[in-house]
Amino acid sequence: MRYMTRHSVWALLLALCFLASVPGCASLRSQQQAPDPTMAEVQMLNELLVSYETAMAEGQPAKAREAAEQLLAREPAPWAQFMLAAAWAAEGNREEALRLLSVAIESFGRDPVGAGPVAIDYATSLGSVDGSRWDSLRSDPRFPTLVARAKAVAWRPEPLAFDASPAEEPVRMKRPAIDSEPLRALREAYGLGAVVAGAADDLDRVRRMCRWVHARTSHQGWNGKLPSDALGLLQIAEKGGQWRCVEYGIVIAECLNAVGIPSRTVGARVRNVETELFGAGHVFAEAWLDDRQRWVFIDAQMDIVGVGSDGTPMNSVELRDSLAQPNPPIAYRPALALCLYYFDSNFDAADGKRTSIMLGPIGSKVPTKFQRVHPSPAPDRFTHRVADFYAPPTP
Repeated sequence: MRYMTRHSVWALLLALCFLASVPGCASLRSQQQAPDPTMAEVQMLNELLVSYETAMAEGQPAKAREAAEQLLAREPAPWAQFMLAAAWAAEGNREEALRLLSVAIESFGRDPVGAGPVAIDYATSLGSVDGSRWDSLRSDPRFPTLVARAKAVAWRPEPLAFDASPAEEPVRMKRPAIDSEPLRALREAYGLGAVVAGAADDLDRVRRMCRWVHARTSHQGWNGKLPSDALGLLQIAEKGGQWRCVEYGIVIAECLNAVGIPSRTVGARVRNVETELFGAGHVFAEAWLDDRQRWVFIDAQMDIVGVGSDGTPMNSVELRDSLAQPNPPIAYRPALALCLYYFDSNFDAADGKRTSIMLGPIGSKVPTKFQRVHPSPAPDRFTHRVADFYAPPTP
């Protein structure tokens, strides 16, 4: 029997996918020999996490429970409590599973943001039809009460405050040359012109390309030696290779650039990026729509393009604002929505120099670490002003 459900896959991917994804953040695997005791502890937790999910996937709940017990002993956090509860449920020990779930929900409710993305995903799975890791508990009369408790304390995106004043010194992205050799080779190798042929406008082109990139492969969150360009990544996908969120961001941005739509990758990070252990960020892309004079959010991993309920394209910050509404126009995973706090991007600026810019809410400071142990280099520009981050590209 296999216990790796959609939500358990997501919990593992959230835990691992950002060990090397955010620009400037070192890979955990690449630093395994570091003598830093904190690094060694994080590495141990990472290995236990992989052991847990592998055991659950292979139908070895007792082995998974042992790993979860070690995780909880080392890191007494809600996400570890949820994992242990799931292991007990898979092992058939309903009493322990329900007891641990009750403890996890209570701990989670004290500080959902501090509990982190992995805990948010587990809590969400309780009331989800995809949360089959809890199927063995659903017939128990106590389970609906736990689901209701989890929903009552669920994290919901709150409005974030940014500086709305006009840009003073905008950082403008240099429009990629569509006739450059890398973009020409990419466009011709995969017939990208045909992907967007017949599209009604730039937004339609973005949607078609997003759908095409999303269908190339599936997501996995482990570190691995992957190419850093779209052409190489698409070739890997053809051979059955999978991508992390960062690779989806690279591919959609370069493919859109290849058909004349200026695009860039964007890394997003949680508020607690310096102290969060797992899943502290996400990578996607944004594209400039010439015919709308607007940037639009694109998550090719999730096959989502940011469009409001009135049809207006939304950039990443506008998408984040929309998620705080009572009825958001887009259903975006809460664990990923939590990452939409800091936004950063690296691109060739108008002067031809490689430039990095980070946008944070009013009152935020530049993070110096990522997931406790990874140095996070300061961006060339840090701002609270939305207009600085969303300057149009060069003509």
